Amino acid sequence: MKWQVLGDKLPKGGNFLTRHMGRVIFRVFDWRVEGEFPNRGKAIVALVPHSSNIDFFLTIAFIWATGMKASFLIKHTVFWYPLGNIIRALGGIPVDRSQQNGLINDVTRQFHEKSKLILGITPSGTRRPVNEWKDGFARIAAAAKVPVVPAVLNYRTRTIRLAPLIEGVTEVRQIMNRVRAEAASGMPRLA
Repeated sequence: MKWQVLGDKLPKGGNFLTRHMGRVIFRVFDWRVEGEFPNRGKAIVALVPHSSNIDFFLTIAFIWATGMKASFLIKHTVFWYPLGNIIRALGGIPVDRSQQNGLINDVTRQFHEKSKLILGITPSGTRRPVNEWKDGFARIAAAAKVPVVPAVLNYRTRTIRLAPLIEGVTEVRQIMNRVRAEAASGMPRLA
């Protein structure tokens, strides 16, 4: 598989070793990426469907393989020593979902303050199948006026498909509906 050369607006991270490790992981487990990541300095990546802890490792392998610097929201309960330090180094941002702590405002402010920020979020908020997604990712995108990149996992074909960019949409329901439409082509990990 030929890997995308990142555009000049995307935040860069990692080094030769991490890029090589990420690509080896994709090769060994026979996964591939379809599509290219848009050349935007700021974006929310909506990873769908989220059905397994393996999704996390695929995401890290993708970040490493491309040389992109990205952050992701992850539940605070995994931030115990020493795992928490590792997850932070990988770009993890702890989220306490039981608290009404203004997370949307905090993340929106980070998008306004930083010149470059790629943030991965799983709209379902859990690995269990759910009928309703959490709308936080769409609310952040609308408030911060940043595009959304649907990243659709398909465990049957072993692909991560980078769907067309959702840009210029400020209505939360529209953003969610467009990501959900792209997610229909995904296939969760079954047991």
